[in-house]
Amino acid sequence: MEQAKETKATKKNVFDSFQDGTRKGWNIFVKSMMPSIVMAYTFIYILEATGLMDFLSNLFAPVMGIFGLPPIAVVCLATVFFSRAGGCALAASFVVDGSLTSMQATILLPTMFLIGGTINQWVRIISVCGTRSERQMYIIGLTWILAFVSLWVSRFVFAIFA
Repeated sequence: MEQAKETKATKKNVFDSFQDGTRKGWNIFVKSMMPSIVMAYTFIYILEATGLMDFLSNLFAPVMGIFGLPPIAVVCLATVFFSRAGGCALAASFVVDGSLTSMQATILLPTMFLIGGTINQWVRIISVCGTRSERQMYIIGLTWILAFVSLWVSRFVFAIFA
């Protein structure tokens, strides 16, 4: 009977639960997502200010053309390597300014999720788990191979529905 009283005493009402969830969600956003987005936009600003964005776009134009994407799409892939949230935000901003169509952004999306945050994954998962160093490059390499296969598959799958 005392256990039942303790259980009732620890239950929260809906309003308190909502507030707790909001606080936790805000903390996740501020501590995890916001720094990634700021880093991605800083990276893009550096690319634009130094002229590297145009250089990369021109350099990878033939590769992006194979997948039916404009040259600027390579900047999204370069950004998502560091930050999945930042790369997706950049792709969304390119859709808004007309650099990418919504179909092109949709083709990029599976690839961005596959390679998104490769640096973070390497540090947080592969290194922490104690994966032998000679296998780490295979894991990262396979991720990138699958990502580019997904670009090719997405292009043809979405072309059927367009």
